[in-house]
Amino acid sequence: MDIEVDHYSALDLPSGEEGAKLSEIDISKAYRKKALELHPDKRLDDPINAHFNFQKLKASYDILKDQKKRKLFDEIQQQQQQQQSKHRKMMSEPIFVPEISLARLEEEERIAIKLLGEIARIREILMSKKESSEMFVDKERVLKVSWSKSSEDYTCQRLRELFSNFGEVEHVIMSSSSKKKKRYALVEMLSKDHAAKAVSSCVLPGLLVVPLAGL
Repeated sequence: MDIEVDHYSALDLPSGEEGAKLSEIDISKAYRKKALELHPDKRLDDPINAHFNFQKLKASYDILKDQKKRKLFDEIQQQQQQQQSKHRKMMSEPIFVPEISLARLEEEERIAIKLLGEIARIREILMSKKESSEMFVDKERVLKVSWSKSSEDYTCQRLRELFSNFGEVEHVIMSSSSKKKKRYALVEMLSKDHAAKAVSSCVLPGLLVVPLAGL
């Protein structure tokens, strides 16, 4: 059985549920009418195609007049229509696209730019030879802290809490770069003694702490 052919349409009959309700008499009438139209004797100018089309018509009629073959064809056609209906429904349903807040992205970008600016400002203060005495920062009070991204995800607040165990913390500036395997931060203690105590400590998990003055 050729399931690619709509045997009802071949006889100019409605297919699907309407075709399944047609009687044998309806099918026979439709066949006789179509056979007269496609009979090779009526198409002497193209005998080869006429014979081929007539045989296709007869094959469709043979399936529809056989109750078992027709029932099987009706079931196959019904399944195909159900699949097509499901496909059309899926295509018509809206695709969920998670909403991205442009304002939130812009705010995060502003924060990142501000943090990078703070890092650059601290570096200029520490490295510039032209800073005034008011702007001078004692490098012996500043610690460079580094840790692997695969370890604990430290934040400025978390670093401030840890280093507060060794004395008062004035500033914590963290690099926001996500491309490097390591993260870095600068921690400025209130006094040299507090900074030295933090460097000599062995209770800071996963952190490498060195004085900025020694770099």
